[in-house]
Amino acid sequence: MKPKYIDAHCHIEDKGFNKNRSEIIELAKNNNVEMITSGASFGGCRRALGFKKEYNIYLTLGFHPGNVRADDKVVDKVYNLIKEHEKEILGVGEIGLDVNVQNINRQKEIFDKFVNLAKELNKPVIIHGRGLERECYNLINNRVISMFHCYSGDVELAKELIDDDHYISISTLVCFSNHHQELVKNLDLENIVVETDSPYLSPVKGEKNQPINVIKVVEKIYDIKKNDGTYNYDEIVNIIYNNTKKLFNI
Repeated sequence: MKPKYIDAHCHIEDKGFNKNRSEIIELAKNNNVEMITSGASFGGCRRALGFKKEYNIYLTLGFHPGNVRADDKVVDKVYNLIKEHEKEILGVGEIGLDVNVQNINRQKEIFDKFVNLAKELNKPVIIHGRGLERECYNLINNRVISMFHCYSGDVELAKELIDDDHYISISTLVCFSNHHQELVKNLDLENIVVETDSPYLSPVKGEKNQPINVIKVVEKIYDIKKNDGTYNYDEIVNIIYNNTKKLFNI
């Protein structure tokens, strides 16, 4: 059997894919890569819903902390869209906090609103926690299961999250970032999933990222882990694939 992969977090709805979206999705599918696209604004969520149906891909819907300046009407539109389409989504997100975005109190208010919605819908949350991973974890307070997308925090928090049955997503950053390679070296594969965050975080300079590159993430994890003899490549592929299916109840 051919190996199966899931890109646990990408942005197929991003306008950066407008010129070649169909080809990028076809290439991924032809290489046994499933994908979970993640709406992160009202417009992005609406586009993501359309592409889910058009391309038969998985979907999460949320509200990125970078949109903190939006007024309550826009936030409520996304909130209501998620409720309206709860049966079509795997989770709520991406949502969270960002150290580079101003108005942290407003960020926390919006984040909490969507965590409560996820709890009501019995869905996992996809966390954007750049620089504020601990704060995000504290705010979740184990109300819901979470996946920390593109996790960039420290090993100690990662282990704490996994011990509490949350999930860590390793992105294409692991292909060139020493910090992310050290994370992989010091974590078991329990509750580890992989992602591209495409079209962002490309492992190939000058190119847009795309879901097929999630294979490069798995290959890098194997490259890091192979010397300790714990896993062969197929085992790593299967563990990560099954972690993702368990997280999102696929």
